[in-house]
Amino acid sequence: MNTQNLIHSIIQRIATGPELSKNIETEEAKVAMSAILSGEIDEVQAAIFLIALRMKRETMEENIGILEALLKFTDCQKIDVDNLVDIGDPYSGYNRSIPISAFLPPLLAELGLPTLIHGLDSVSPKYGLTHRHINQALGINVDLSVSESKARIEDSDIGWSYVDQNQYCKPLHDLVPLRNKVIKRTVLNTVETLIG
Repeated sequence: MNTQNLIHSIIQRIATGPELSKNIETEEAKVAMSAILSGEIDEVQAAIFLIALRMKRETMEENIGILEALLKFTDCQKIDVDNLVDIGDPYSGYNRSIPISAFLPPLLAELGLPTLIHGLDSVSPKYGLTHRHINQALGINVDLSVSESKARIEDSDIGWSYVDQNQYCKPLHDLVPLRNKVIKRTVLNTVETLIG
């Protein structure tokens, strides 16, 4: 089945209302999300896919399929450290408090725990204060490449880094305008923090 036929079939099954919507298989979720990330699916169908999954409530299998697709498009690099603390707070940020976890990486690195923190500038539904905003306000370079971030983490005198989604998964970052039009939280808000 070609991608257009598959997304048509998926949307028919997941967008039929709260009582009639059907779950999709892990592989179908992976193929659909991969097609969205590679630009094979138009913006309208991509938005319907994301909204319909949310409205029917995503299953673990669907979340896994989406995550597997995102990982295919992510610049994953092996970091030469024994352990790595990965801090991935909600990328939509905080509106009611300051995300204190943004201040943890230098402290943890000083204690001998290499740390990676990741995020993006702003995304729906909260458009809140993000790790990027805080690091930027502190004068920290928030536009390091994945390789530059890796080098900072491996450097025992530094031991931590922030890496932005536009560096490690550009196709996902390119969906931010669409996600902002969707307004509501989607499966991407759930799984994107797992791939930094």
